[in-house]
Amino acid sequence: MTGPEQEAGLAERMLQCLEHRGEDDVRVYQVGSFRGGVRSARLSAARGDGFATDENITVLFDGEIYNDRPDGSADADVAMALYKQHGRTFAGRLEGVFACAVFDAARQELILARDAVGVRPLYWGRTKGGNLCFASELKALVGIADQVEELLPGTTFSSASGIAGYLPRVPDVAVPSGFDEAKAQLRRLLMRAVQRRLADGAVGACLLSGGLDSSIMACAAYDLGVRLPLVTVGIEGAPDLANAAAVAEHLGAEHHVLLYDAEQIRQAVPRAVSALESFDEDCVSGTVSNLFASAKARQLTNCILSGEGGDELFGGYHLLKDLPTQAGRLRMMQRLIEVAYNTALQRLDRAMMGSGIHYRTPFIDTHVVAFALQLPVAWKIHDRPDAEPIEKYILREAFRDLLPEPIYKRSKLRFSAGTGTDGLMDRLAAGAPAASDFGDATRRTPAGYTLSSAKELWYYRLFTERFPGEHFEKLVGRWDPGK
Repeated sequence: MTGPEQEAGLAERMLQCLEHRGEDDVRVYQVGSFRGGVRSARLSAARGDGFATDENITVLFDGEIYNDRPDGSADADVAMALYKQHGRTFAGRLEGVFACAVFDAARQELILARDAVGVRPLYWGRTKGGNLCFASELKALVGIADQVEELLPGTTFSSASGIAGYLPRVPDVAVPSGFDEAKAQLRRLLMRAVQRRLADGAVGACLLSGGLDSSIMACAAYDLGVRLPLVTVGIEGAPDLANAAAVAEHLGAEHHVLLYDAEQIRQAVPRAVSALESFDEDCVSGTVSNLFASAKARQLTNCILSGEGGDELFGGYHLLKDLPTQAGRLRMMQRLIEVAYNTALQRLDRAMMGSGIHYRTPFIDTHVVAFALQLPVAWKIHDRPDAEPIEKYILREAFRDLLPEPIYKRSKLRFSAGTGTDGLMDRLAAGAPAASDFGDATRRTPAGYTLSSAKELWYYRLFTERFPGEHFEKLVGRWDPGK
């Protein structure tokens, strides 16, 4: 952040709010009017400590990138080298997921940048003294900035010239004309993406819901010879438990399972809302399950493999199958991808990082995304004359031989539904004092958000206690486009 002497110590206080995002190292750097800091975990030499500087340029970096680099260079070093070459457009040349800040002392300019999908978060605003401030999470800006904005995916901000988008220099990935060739190409690209994320040895476990995407991640890792322990959570009798057990048995894997109950869920809800920084009911339900998963994973590692992103890229949501035309399905898929940064991906980031767990998402590899966005809709959602369409069809077929047959055939379940959390949270909300006056009608918040259930009213009231002010509420995204 930038600020005068009277705001000295502000960067340190903000970093204290984000201790969970990097518990091993903290760096604070000041040059002229710029004072910024970064927290990091000790993952690998390639990831580094999120910090790089030379005489004129300082980089603060969160994420992981996979560009070719000189030996010994960490991610922040690569970002700095690209900035020196290309200036503000450097972000479009980074392969991976990231949020970063670059301070150019020669130009007295601060630049913020975020990856094209929006996997890593970044917010900015102005302090009460009128100075620029930025942070990875909203909680570091509460009481510091009167107005806060989220830096959107594929966007940069300059203290000199404001907001600008950038064009990602996506790799030259062509889609073969035939389904079988495309299926084989998808398999190669995704296997390479998994391999790249395992290469530095930091990943110590794989989240396994027993759904298609997480099962593919686990099976791909084992096919590459990396025998990761698997982590599954849910309530007793939840659908995920049996499916995950089938995958673990299929792989002969070490399998860690955490069971939780209604009282534990009730106690976790306030933390979930605070960690998530949202009150959207679909996001909160999934965050509760993910918090239990991250806590279990924390017993094994500080870095996990995740299947997040498969539903958005390959047409995994049931609402898509109800749309009658391919054009309509494509528009909805594009919409779901556009909002993922503050719904599905925000849920993953906050729930994992809330327990100090870093995460790798092979589905959001630059090459995989470029390939997936060019695939015909009919290859993603396969219509059948006398049966329900099959979601994520090309993905299923690409990994059919690695998966147990029940998983290959399994239909999509939301994570919170698969863990059994959804239904319990409805019942818990009915008895929550903060939601008991919901009644039968929907409610509108001061910022114009429609609360559609008693549990969402419960979450909203928890949210406003932690994040007071309409400017925070306006940053909350809706997962379900029908609400």
